[in-house]
Amino acid sequence: MKKRGKIEYIAAYMIICFTGLLMLFSFSVKEVRQNEIFIKDGLDSACLAAALIDLEDYAKDRFIFIPNYEYNRQIFLNALKENLNLNNDYTPKEKALFDRITVHEFIIYNIADGELYTYRYSDGKMPVLKTEGYDKNKRTPDGTLIESSTIYADIGMNVTSFAGVTKYVHVKSSVDVVNN
Repeated sequence: MKKRGKIEYIAAYMIICFTGLLMLFSFSVKEVRQNEIFIKDGLDSACLAAALIDLEDYAKDRFIFIPNYEYNRQIFLNALKENLNLNNDYTPKEKALFDRITVHEFIIYNIADGELYTYRYSDGKMPVLKTEGYDKNKRTPDGTLIESSTIYADIGMNVTSFAGVTKYVHVKSSVDVVNN
């Protein structure tokens, strides 16, 4: 009696292995994306926390302006640590799928008297305050139109899934203070 079906068994085994690897990769990509969404939510909340305007000026003439740049940046950093459950060195307090978070850029835009005031803090360098004429088509680095005081932030971190897939993720957010 001849043995038959060896090639069929090998082919079936290869298809099952390939399908398993494809499913594992799909789950890993989904897990990385879910973490990216979680981090984006924390970043959005931190930007909103930092969007503090001068309420006295607003009460007088409904003028929207973020006056204390460094104070607002500290509020942003503290809110980011709180929202994402981070230590003081921006590493997760508990085991997480992402590593140390780096704040690549934090920018506050203010519009006053036809001028655009930009406070830019990037990659640990000294903050820079720049003034230029306001152009109604001016946008933040993520493409948000600057119509009033706006806060923009860009953070990055390595996100690793349970299967070992690691991806460096940039998460960006813009929040503007509007007068309704």
